[in-house]
Amino acid sequence: MPPGRRGKRAKKAPMERAGSSIDALPDGVLQHILGFLPARDAVRTCVLAQRWRDLWMFATGLRIICNDGDNMEDLREFVDHLLLTRGIAPLETGELRFDGISDVFSDSDRLRVNLWFRHAIRCQVRVLRLLFVHHKEQFDLHDLHLVSRHLMEVELAGVEVKESFLNLSDCPALEQLVVDHCDLSHVKKILSKSLKRLSITACDFSESFRTHIHTPSLVSLLLDDYWFNTPVLESMPSLVDASIRIVDKNVDSCGNCDSGDCNNCHGIIHGNHNCILLEGLSKAKNLALIAESKTFIFKMDLKWCPTFSKLKTLLLSDYWCVALDLDAITCILKNSPLLEKLTFELFSKGSDHKMKMKGSYVPVQETVAISEHLKIVEVKCDVVDGKVYKVLKLLSTFNIRLVYMSSPLIA
Repeated sequence: MPPGRRGKRAKKAPMERAGSSIDALPDGVLQHILGFLPARDAVRTCVLAQRWRDLWMFATGLRIICNDGDNMEDLREFVDHLLLTRGIAPLETGELRFDGISDVFSDSDRLRVNLWFRHAIRCQVRVLRLLFVHHKEQFDLHDLHLVSRHLMEVELAGVEVKESFLNLSDCPALEQLVVDHCDLSHVKKILSKSLKRLSITACDFSESFRTHIHTPSLVSLLLDDYWFNTPVLESMPSLVDASIRIVDKNVDSCGNCDSGDCNNCHGIIHGNHNCILLEGLSKAKNLALIAESKTFIFKMDLKWCPTFSKLKTLLLSDYWCVALDLDAITCILKNSPLLEKLTFELFSKGSDHKMKMKGSYVPVQETVAISEHLKIVEVKCDVVDGKVYKVLKLLSTFNIRLVYMSSPLIA
């Protein structure tokens, strides 16, 4: 065979092999791949070849994505036809995402989106997302009483939950709930016996009562940058990682006092010795308590400081220690028998010059008994000012000595 002809065949063979390998993929694999595409793109694959004509109907993912500027009338027609055509074929992932278009939603549109959300449940979806991003108003989500033995993860963003009782107990496989920029002011209780991971960020709670969170199987908790009344955390015996961050000054702040003893402190029952936050967090192994404003809820909880029987790492910010006359440090150190690492973050807002001091605890007979396992103590700050000096002085009473590390601090 002439060299030129052999060369042409050598270049063509890889393309033939590539085509053969794609054709060899089973339908299930192709349907899984299509599930990662936006629904419109997945439907467009029907023109590729005869084999692709119906594959999109059984894609394992259904992603309805509408961006600002998209035609809502076209979207309604497309999604209604899409759901009617595919029926209730099983779904792994269902996502409804609307970016910046809530101001053009009519009442019928809201009802339709609620029905689309329900349809995904009928398709035995495992991961379900309803996301409204960059909206002026939150979307009204009606009847969030979900019933599914398949649902494992739920994510909500930009949604107003109308129910007073967010009961997820009829979803026995549900393990993860993510709630971001949502209105939970109507919700009096969040209940799930199966939930393992809960994240609530930038949400509104009620101004007139406290939401109770009953999730006894929870392993991971993030409660970050919320507004108004701090929720009551009920028993979480399996908790491993927890982070609480309070940013807004309106959280649990009546403006008249910082003790929580006045009648304006909604949801507080006088004589009730139960903590709002700390009792539910008492079984955590890793705990971060971060606050950027002074709220009376801290002092109230510390009056009944529980024993942190499993706590190994603890991070405290400015208002959890200095702003509380150091009560938090003393209380938690005495009640954390297994603590191994303690970190303080005492930064000023806007400061980019940071330093770190590092030390350890050496038990001696004369000092107040704290965890003999405490090996690492860190103080991160801008400069050693009055508030930092108070912390260092208190730590010295526990026989904790610190030395300066390199500056600026490298995270």
